[in-house]
Amino acid sequence: MSLGRERVVALADMDCFYIQVEQRLDPRLRGKPCAVVQYKTWKGGGIIAVSYEARTFGVTRNMWANDAKKLCPDLLLARVPEAHGKADLTKYREASMEVMEVMSRFAVIERASIDEAYMDLTSAVKERLKKMKRQPVEAEQLPTTYIQGLPDGLAGEENMDNKEELRKLGLHQWLETLPSEDPSSPELQLTIGAVIMEEMRVTVESVTGFRCSVGISHNKVLAKLACGLNKPNRQTLVSHASIAQLFNKMPISHIRNLGGKLGASVTELLGVEYVGQLIQFSESQLQAHFGEKNGSWLYDLCRGIDHEPVKPRQLPKSIGCSKHFLGKAALVTQNQVQHWLLQLALDLEERLNKDRDQNNRIAKQLYIGIRMQGDKQKSGISRCCALAHYDAHKISRDAFAVIQNCSTAGGQQAAWSPVTLLQLSATKFVEAHTASSVNLTAFLTSDSQCTQATSTCAVSQNIRSLGSPKKEASKKTVNAIQKLFQRVVEKKHAQARARSSLPEITNEKTVASALELAVCPGKGQLQISSQILKDALEQSTNNYNPNSMQKQLSIEQSISSSKTELLDTPLTSSDYTAPLEMEKPTFSLELPAQSKEEQMQSTTGLLQEGAGNWISPSCTDDWMLCEKCNQQVLAWEFAEHLDYHFAVELQNSLSRSSPLSPSVLVGSPPNKKGKGKCRTHATTGAKRPRQDSNRTLDSFFKRVPP
Repeated sequence: MSLGRERVVALADMDCFYIQVEQRLDPRLRGKPCAVVQYKTWKGGGIIAVSYEARTFGVTRNMWANDAKKLCPDLLLARVPEAHGKADLTKYREASMEVMEVMSRFAVIERASIDEAYMDLTSAVKERLKKMKRQPVEAEQLPTTYIQGLPDGLAGEENMDNKEELRKLGLHQWLETLPSEDPSSPELQLTIGAVIMEEMRVTVESVTGFRCSVGISHNKVLAKLACGLNKPNRQTLVSHASIAQLFNKMPISHIRNLGGKLGASVTELLGVEYVGQLIQFSESQLQAHFGEKNGSWLYDLCRGIDHEPVKPRQLPKSIGCSKHFLGKAALVTQNQVQHWLLQLALDLEERLNKDRDQNNRIAKQLYIGIRMQGDKQKSGISRCCALAHYDAHKISRDAFAVIQNCSTAGGQQAAWSPVTLLQLSATKFVEAHTASSVNLTAFLTSDSQCTQATSTCAVSQNIRSLGSPKKEASKKTVNAIQKLFQRVVEKKHAQARARSSLPEITNEKTVASALELAVCPGKGQLQISSQILKDALEQSTNNYNPNSMQKQLSIEQSISSSKTELLDTPLTSSDYTAPLEMEKPTFSLELPAQSKEEQMQSTTGLLQEGAGNWISPSCTDDWMLCEKCNQQVLAWEFAEHLDYHFAVELQNSLSRSSPLSPSVLVGSPPNKKGKGKCRTHATTGAKRPRQDSNRTLDSFFKRVPP
C-alpha cells in the first residue's frame, strides 16, 4: 500500500444541529424555514443556526432576527435559553453526547466540536473484510454515497437537477472497477468504510432522531473536505485518484489548519490561490519559507498526505463559556468586569461539577480571554493560571487578578478600557482520583510511606478543592481515625523491635553527638519525628554499660550508623506530618544504671555534656496539658496527639459538607480567644512556630522545613 493510504478516516458532521435539537423538542418546526436565535435585546436577537429551508430565502447566520424576517416573513424562531446573564447551551451539549455515544459503537472517535467527530475506521474495515470473505459490495449498501470525481466529466452546476442520477452513475462506475478480491486495496477499504458509515448514520437517526453528513478518505484533511461536498444527510468518498482534480480548484483557505495566518502567508509569499498550485514547489523551498515542520506538512498536503492521527476522545478537551459586549454594552468599569467574570465563573462551576460527576475527571488549568475595543488582534489577549478548585468566586478573583493589568486605564482604576469579550475556559483535564470523605478515610488509614508523599498531597488537594463529600456517620469517621493512630503505634513498636542492627553506643559523648547530629539545625537539617528519634535512642542506650571493658565501635562510626538508621526508618503519615520543630527538644531517657541515683547522674551528665543546657528527665514539664480533652500528654507525643484532634475535626467538617477551613493549629493547642497563643517550654524558652490557623489539608500532609 502506498504512503498516505494506509488508513480509513471519516468525519461526521451533524446537519444544522441546533435546528435539529429544536425540531426534536417542537416537531412543528420540521420542514419549515426556521432559525435559532440567542438574546432579544436588539433587533430580535442574533441568529446562530439556520435551517436549509430558510437558507433558500437568503437567511444566514449572524443576521439579526428582524432583518431575517424581512427576507422570509414565515421564518419561525427558536430561542436559546439564558442562565447567569448569558446563553445556556446545555440542551445542545447533552444532545451532542447522545450522538457521540452512538458513534463510538462503530469505531474510535475523536470529538472535534459539539456537532463534529472524526472516526478512524481502519480496524473496523479490516474486521468487516474478514467477515465478507471477498464478497462484492452492492450499490444498495451505499444509498446516499457520492464518489468524488465520478462520473467522469459530467459533474457540474449544469447537472444539479439530475444530481441523484449522477450519484448513482458515479457509484456504479466506482464499484465496477473495485478489486473485490484484494482486501489490501485502498479503494476497497475506503468503500467498506463508506458502508460502515451508512450503517452508523442510520443508527444515529433511529436512536436520536438526528441526521448527519459524512466524508470518507485516508486522513483528516481529506475527510473534512469530503464531508462538505454533498449536504445534507449524504456522504462523500474521496479517493487518492480524485485529489488532483479536487485540489485544482480548492482555495487554500478552505483547507483544515490553513484558514488563518498560515494560509494567508502561503497565499501572499508564494502567490498561489489553490492548493493544487503548491505541488510545483519542492520540499526544501517550502521549508525555507515556512519552517521545517510546516514546509514538510505543506509538501505532503498538496499530494493528499496527512499523518495526523485520530485521537480517541469522546469528551471535549476544554469546557468554557464566553460573552460578547458589543456597542454600548461594552464594559467600561472594573465593577462591570468583575461582575461578568463572576457570572461566567458560576456557569463554569456548574458545568465542571457536572463533568466531574459524569466523566470522573478534573481540570487543572484556567484560561482567561479578554478583548478590548479597538484591539488589532481579533483573538484579543489570553492568559492562563492554575485552577485550584471548583469555586466560582475564587475562579472569578483569579481571573481578574490575571487580566487586571490589561486595561490601559490601569488595573487599580475604577474606569476600564472598553471590554467587548470575556471568556473563561477550563483545560488540562486529569482523572479524578477521589471526591468523597469515604476515600479520605481510606487514605488516612493507609500505611503510605514518605515516598508516596507527592501523590498523597495531590489526592488531598483534590479532596479539599473539589470534593462535595457525602455525609458519613460521625461515629464511623471517628472510629476510622482512631484505627489510623492505633496502627501507627503498633507499627512503631514493630520497628523498634526490628532495630537490632543499631550499633551499641558505649559512652555519653557518643549519645550526645548522635543527638546533635540528628536534631540540631546546623548539623544536618534532618526533619524526622521526635518519636522516631526517641525510639532509636532508647534502643541504643539499652546497650549502654559504663563498666564494660570491651571496645565498641568508634564514635564516628556510631554517629554515622545512627544517622543512617534514622534516615532509613520508614515514616508513617503521622511521622511525616510532625517534623521536629524545636532547636533543642526535651527528651526523657531511662538508662539501665544500677541505681536511680547513678541513673540520674549518668543521664544528667550525658545531656549536659552533649547539648549544654538540656533538662534532666525528672523535669515535670515533660507532660503537657491538652486543652482539647484536658489530658496530660508526654511532650514528645503532644504533636501527634494534636494531629488526632485535627484529623477528627477535619473529617467531621467534611461529613457536614462544609468548606475545608480547619481552625486547629497543627503542633499547638488553639487559644479560646482565637489568638493562637503557643505553649512555651519552661526550661528552654523555645516556642513552637506559630502557624496559620487557616491550614489546608494539602499543607497538613506536606510540611516544608523552616
